[in-house]
Amino acid sequence: MEEKKPAFWQRLFPGFLGKNQGANANVSIPPVANYEDFVADALLSGTPVGDASGEDSYQLTDLPNNRLLKYKIFRVMADDPTIDSALKMHISHALSAKSDTGEIISIESTSDKDDPITIDLRNTFKDMVNRNVQFWAYNAALNGVWFARVYGQSRKGVELVRSDYYSHPQFIRSYEQAGQVAGYTAAHQNPMQNAGYIALMEPWKFIAFRIPIWKAEGEFEPPRLDGSIFDISNDDYRSESIIESQNYGTSLIETAFAPWMDLQEAILSLNMSRKNAARLERLIGVNTGKLSPQRASQYLNTVSGQILKVNQANAKQSLRRGYVQTVINHLIPIFGDGKGRLDIATMEGNPNLDGLGDIDFHVKRLGSALGVDPALLGFGEMLSGGLGDGGFFRISVLAAIKANMLRRAVLSGLEGLFDIHIAYKFGKVFLPGEKPWRVVFNSVSSALEREERENLEGRVTFATMMGQLIQIIDAEFSAVDRNALANYMFTDIMKIDEEKFRKMFPKKITGPVGGQDLGPDGQPLAAEEGVLTESAARRMKSVVDRYLEGLYAEK
Repeated sequence: MEEKKPAFWQRLFPGFLGKNQGANANVSIPPVANYEDFVADALLSGTPVGDASGEDSYQLTDLPNNRLLKYKIFRVMADDPTIDSALKMHISHALSAKSDTGEIISIESTSDKDDPITIDLRNTFKDMVNRNVQFWAYNAALNGVWFARVYGQSRKGVELVRSDYYSHPQFIRSYEQAGQVAGYTAAHQNPMQNAGYIALMEPWKFIAFRIPIWKAEGEFEPPRLDGSIFDISNDDYRSESIIESQNYGTSLIETAFAPWMDLQEAILSLNMSRKNAARLERLIGVNTGKLSPQRASQYLNTVSGQILKVNQANAKQSLRRGYVQTVINHLIPIFGDGKGRLDIATMEGNPNLDGLGDIDFHVKRLGSALGVDPALLGFGEMLSGGLGDGGFFRISVLAAIKANMLRRAVLSGLEGLFDIHIAYKFGKVFLPGEKPWRVVFNSVSSALEREERENLEGRVTFATMMGQLIQIIDAEFSAVDRNALANYMFTDIMKIDEEKFRKMFPKKITGPVGGQDLGPDGQPLAAEEGVLTESAARRMKSVVDRYLEGLYAEK
């Protein structure tokens, strides 16, 4: 069984060349440094601030291109309750559980009867998947991709799926050969003893829950492991060198970085404005009269010492009670007559209420980037149109798009897991259209369903009008290929699968015996009835109306 392993797995992972195949035989990857130490202030894009002592810090202004740096920033952003709530709402919407069974995902057969492979998948992964799928989806939404280490044995299948600290994407690198997965390396992978290199791990050792949308890097060409020069005119793609993949997905909060930073600065400015407005400053003029400079200095020190002692006592009392002393005294000596007199002038700050408009603007930008209405993020005064109680997710196409990306990320990871299990246990590899199982999500998007129903209504109306037009031209359908017409209406217009159409009409569609069509009352049509009869039109209209009423009743 071992000697068949490379060729067998190559069918499931075409990018995997094996250890003794092609020009990339014995491929090894330079050791990967500990990714926790990759982040350095010098790599951050921003403006250096600080003194000349070498202890410069950098103010982050733009999201860095390096994905390892992004992960640390995403973790900080996820600690914000606003962003954390948005992510969890998307997860709950995309992966909601059934109220009776608590299932989020079910594994069903593609045929009427359960296949043994489908039953095995359901028994093996049903509980494990439903227990961990929200964890996988949350981390994929946060980082753009989430990896899981797969452990399996021949004829036993997958035995363990590890998804923890060691499978974090900051520790994993994915490699491709001609755009197909060739293998992985990890920061915690033991180096080879003889050369200090780590070998490329097989592609069936990991599965990836990857957000399907990603940005291709156009500034730098990926380094090729063997140092070869890429030639796109070469048809032998098997001879291409292995490169690190650029497809690590895209975080759902990546575009929210700039609005989030602006919101943080606006909130900080507002807080400082409030504190400044609450501060009370007093100018105390101490009249020293005609005292000598030495006596005047002693007099000022006595007054300032007394005021300082009182302020310190008040400050300690304020801290114990939980508020900050906001009264600041300034002593100004006054020379002239009237010694012993104190002149006190008080200045109060004025809070800038116009700053609240900036906060609202940044909140709306952040909500737009996150795909969530600001009212659902805690800003209740913005709620309008009765969008509470989940109404936003029922009608928002943007929320439906986010949910669809999460489901596709989960689906790609689960399909990879199931393929690996079937290969391990049954020694089989299915093409996409041959798989006897399917993954069904309990959650549905009402917004997308609404769009689909409206499109379906339009297609039904068009197909009905097409049939009426043909019957006006050819009442007996004598010049029409009935099978071709039915196939066109059901597959091209109604978008019904070709295989389902053949099951619906397994035999040749023919007209009535004798070549005469029957009317709605079951009687043969007269020869002069070359157009659509009034009774047939009424009957057709009644059928269409009942269908449309059923669709609206479901809403």
